[in-house]
Amino acid sequence: MQISTILEDELKGSVDFFLDYTNQDQTSKGFGLTADSTKKPQLASIASSGFALSAWIIACERKYLPRQRALDLTRKTLYTLYNHASHHRGFFAHFLHMDSAQRFKTCEYSTIDTSLCLNGVITAAAYFDDLETSEIAQRILERVDWNFLVFEQGDRTLFHMAYNPDRNGDYVHGEPGFISQWDMAAEQKMMYLQAASRVQPETAQKLYHGFSRDTGSFGGSKIIINPGGNLFAYQFSEAWMDFRSYLDPDGLDWFANTQLAALANRQFCLENRSKYRTYHENSWGLSAGDSPKGYAVFGSSPSLQNPHHNGTVSIYAALACLPFLPDLTRELVDYLYHHQPQTWGKYGFYDAYNLDVTPPWYSSAIYGIDKGCSMIMIENALSGLVWETYTNSPLIQKSLMILGFTSREGERHE
Repeated sequence: MQISTILEDELKGSVDFFLDYTNQDQTSKGFGLTADSTKKPQLASIASSGFALSAWIIACERKYLPRQRALDLTRKTLYTLYNHASHHRGFFAHFLHMDSAQRFKTCEYSTIDTSLCLNGVITAAAYFDDLETSEIAQRILERVDWNFLVFEQGDRTLFHMAYNPDRNGDYVHGEPGFISQWDMAAEQKMMYLQAASRVQPETAQKLYHGFSRDTGSFGGSKIIINPGGNLFAYQFSEAWMDFRSYLDPDGLDWFANTQLAALANRQFCLENRSKYRTYHENSWGLSAGDSPKGYAVFGSSPSLQNPHHNGTVSIYAALACLPFLPDLTRELVDYLYHHQPQTWGKYGFYDAYNLDVTPPWYSSAIYGIDKGCSMIMIENALSGLVWETYTNSPLIQKSLMILGFTSREGERHE
């Protein structure tokens, strides 16, 4: 099969996953929420639900769904998010009960998972350009109290990662309250874009400059690295924001940074192929996802911490490199489809595989945030749809202006 056909089948399979694992019961308060994974179909993930909102515009554009159905799905999902989904000052609970949209146990109210959902809200509202959809999306966005999670640490202005009001709740030890902080380069760049117009401009700029830009090197070039060298941390914000078109206020090229990080991740696999037979020139990609022992986090150098890996290749993370490493990613797609057929199923590629265990292990799972990331990146590589829709939305354009990003044409947003 031609690589282009495989990629199109992967896109269609991705949308089918979101259709099959999204609550479409019209009588349910959880309408529009999407499962965390095929392993836990009754546990909704607020982040997966944001990826689903982006899936509906892809489905509409590619005529997988009639426009009216995609619009109805979007409107009713936004209604659920605004009226039923558990939140604290606008920040959604990380996990929700699929049927009631209520917080799952004592999970945290998460900034990054809320932001992934809001990216879907922004994208869907911009794409459909429908008055009712735009109005409810605006209410969801304006409800988020970004100032609640802003704090000062020395001379830096930072976001907390999350909040949990429950004693001994998820990620808190004893006393309830704020959880950790975004003080490093990782997947959170979307948060600064979403918050810029909701806090004072000076605060927005301090937040963007507050996190550390730790660097490593690859091929003689510097890379701004994340703690674990995980591909997803380079990819999540870039799935929606078209950093090809902009430089940050300091002239930083985030697109080129992700491109180098992807090359470094692949090279790390090549350098370790004598130890792990899963790794080779057409089998690479270390990130968070499914593994022989369940959900795990893998990465490569350069990184702040010693990278953790065990031969597991996160297929979705390699697929999400398509806009950054088009030729190398296409070769990987061709290899996996034709030489590792166990990696392919009803919804396209499964999450991961590992040939370094006995017997060889092939994931049978789909995770919403993983499948969503590769889905959006493939669409961006083929058409630029999500990049163009999100980046050109009024909110993001205003945020780029506030933060002082510069377009490639040299026009400064100020």
